[in-house]
Amino acid sequence: MASSRTTQNALLIALTIFVMLTFALGVTTYLYFAKADNAEAAKVAADAQAVQAETTSRQTADEMNTLRGIIGVAADVPIGDIETQLEGLFAGDFAGFPQDDRSYLKLIEWLRKEFQDKNSRVKTVEDEKQSLTKQTAGELAAADKAKEDALAAAASAQDAQAKAKADFDAKWTAHEGEQAKLTAARRAADEKARDLENLKAEIAKGLDSMPPTRKPEFRAAIETNDPIKQLDLLRFELRGRAKEIADLNSLLARLRVADPKLQEMITAARPSGDRIDGFNGHIVSVDPRAGTALVSCQTTAGLRPGIVLHVFPPDDPRPDFGSRKAVVEITDIEGSSLVRAVIRQEDPRNPILSGDGVSSSLWAGGATPEIVIVGFADLNFDGRSDQESIRELVERGGGRVVDAVAPNTALVVDLGQPPAGDDGSKIPGWPAEAKRRTRNLDAARTYNIRVTGTAGMLDMLGLDEDSYQPGRLPKARATGGLPAR
Repeated sequence: MASSRTTQNALLIALTIFVMLTFALGVTTYLYFAKADNAEAAKVAADAQAVQAETTSRQTADEMNTLRGIIGVAADVPIGDIETQLEGLFAGDFAGFPQDDRSYLKLIEWLRKEFQDKNSRVKTVEDEKQSLTKQTAGELAAADKAKEDALAAAASAQDAQAKAKADFDAKWTAHEGEQAKLTAARRAADEKARDLENLKAEIAKGLDSMPPTRKPEFRAAIETNDPIKQLDLLRFELRGRAKEIADLNSLLARLRVADPKLQEMITAARPSGDRIDGFNGHIVSVDPRAGTALVSCQTTAGLRPGIVLHVFPPDDPRPDFGSRKAVVEITDIEGSSLVRAVIRQEDPRNPILSGDGVSSSLWAGGATPEIVIVGFADLNFDGRSDQESIRELVERGGGRVVDAVAPNTALVVDLGQPPAGDDGSKIPGWPAEAKRRTRNLDAARTYNIRVTGTAGMLDMLGLDEDSYQPGRLPKARATGGLPAR
């Protein structure tokens, strides 16, 4: 029993082990076949993936080859070399690339913009080039025109130069002729200068002919080398002596004195007062009722209404000025030698008679005497000089007023100085007038020219100084206008 039970246990154990092994085998088989199926499925999937990967790889390779072709890189160039080459481009030729994302597309985009900008600038430059071309063409045309003008101007300048040369040659020839003339004229001038020096020396010899009173002035003119002054002194001396000789001859002829001793006596006894130079005419007839007289003159040239004539007895051809017997004023010119005058003053005890001589200090037979007026005269006591008023009276009366004394001056009117106690500092222009007065009075003494005062000048004009005093009514002149005596 025990053996069977042991066999049974052994069988049971064997069966259990068999069942377990069978189960394990079944499970293992199942798992193997399941794994095999999975492996097959996986293999199929892997094969499919491999095909897909190969397709993708081929596509990728094709795309890469296409990209390599697009970017111009050979198929056997490694990617790293391409990257290095790209980095080299950015670092070298395209160092101005502004973005951090550096790729061919970004580079192309940047280059496109750069090309567009460059193209725009190139177009602008082309436009400017065309404009400059047109401008240059215009400038070239203008330059050609200027060149042609310059050539024409050069030709004209050459012609002008040739003409100028010919003109210069002609002028040079004329200049040489003028130079010869000037040389001859210079020689003649030198000869004249020598002659002039000789003439000055001869004029200086006139010192011996001067009277003692004139010698100092003549000697001073020699020392200052003033031959004009020397000639003036000689001319004045000669004129004075000629006039004196003529007067003496006239006087002696009237007296019919032939004895030389008697002539010398008459000459020595002849007074030298303030005498007139001679008569300008004679009274022809007198009309006492009309108060007029008819006067005969050698000529009426220079006479006009308003000129005053003084009447003298006919006995003395050169009477003293104070011996006049009447004053008449011309009213009408009745012919070439006759004038009618109104009687302004007359002494009833010594009336005007036919044949009386007449004389004027402001008229001398057609010549207008030159009169110099100097000094200060306040006729109406207004504090201002009446020199201009007296000047107008003299010119209205027939005289010609000049500023400076000359040898041919007929009369100097000295109006005097400002009133006592007045140095003239408040009178406009008096310092200069005082110098002019002194200078002209000295010249009058040098030339022995008659000097009269304000009263004497007004007396020659037939006027009265008192008529200008305030509060007096001046008498109307026969011809109207000026106060009268």
